[in-house]
Amino acid sequence: MIFFDAHCDILSAITKPEELFSNNKHWDADRALSNGTFIQVLSLFAEGRNWREIKDKMEAQLARVLLADKNYPERIKIIREKDELSNCVNSFEPHKIGCFIEAEGAEIIGESLAELERLYEAGLRILTLSWNYDNAVCDSVAGNNRHNGLSAFGRQVVEKAEELGIIIDVSHASDKTFSDVAQVSHKPFIASHSNCRSICSHRRNLTDEQIKWIAKSGGVIGINLCPDFLNNSGNAGLADIISHIEHISSLVGTAYVGFGCDFDGIDSLPAGISGVQDMGKIIDILLRLNYKEEDVKNIAGLNFVRLLQDMQ
Repeated sequence: MIFFDAHCDILSAITKPEELFSNNKHWDADRALSNGTFIQVLSLFAEGRNWREIKDKMEAQLARVLLADKNYPERIKIIREKDELSNCVNSFEPHKIGCFIEAEGAEIIGESLAELERLYEAGLRILTLSWNYDNAVCDSVAGNNRHNGLSAFGRQVVEKAEELGIIIDVSHASDKTFSDVAQVSHKPFIASHSNCRSICSHRRNLTDEQIKWIAKSGGVIGINLCPDFLNNSGNAGLADIISHIEHISSLVGTAYVGFGCDFDGIDSLPAGISGVQDMGKIIDILLRLNYKEEDVKNIAGLNFVRLLQDMQ
């Protein structure tokens, strides 16, 4: 089975490229590959006092993963092209992980479309418009409504990203930012690590209407394993993960749900999950619930694989 995880913050938790392969965090490549073929979206993420400090930290993380790709080609491949993704999917290499690069916050581009182009050339393929700060592009769900959604520059960013082949990600975006993206985008957009607000009322989760908008665009929603986003008590387990998968599947079908676990970006994990090595437990439950094997394979990874193949 092919696994695809649409969000992981390990790059902000390590200091050396070698730590990508083995560490004591939530995620490393060796444990990910214990599940089988595994494709991981690696997030560039940082906190800071201003956008320049955030950008500098994210650039350092980008340099770190590019160095890993250069120095350990037998163990990691940054995917930039459609044929590279196809090779990862069709040629299982038990010690080599395929990765996409994502930026969690448009601070990395500052106020420059030229920076977006430069980062695309470096390997950026997914842009999460915001983290918990408003920025020059848009408002965050945790921000101060600086622009009332997308800024004028933000609309240019969405257009340019789609032109380049960078997928727009609305996890962390304010509801108004979400609606603006839904109106101005012409290609599929995603929520890489978000759950269902009708099950857990946290503002980081998606309303049913938003879930339908993403599916209508052809995008995919990655289920986040943060306990606070899984249920209102914050004490979550495997059954809560399944509940969010089932809710999205009942609303829009199994073709629009996958995983965005948020490993190493969250403080705790649901009971039953101690790290990336346990993702197969979720798959086993879905199979026992009599989901069709084809649907389970799509949820495990092929929904996101299909989306990325179409966008390249």
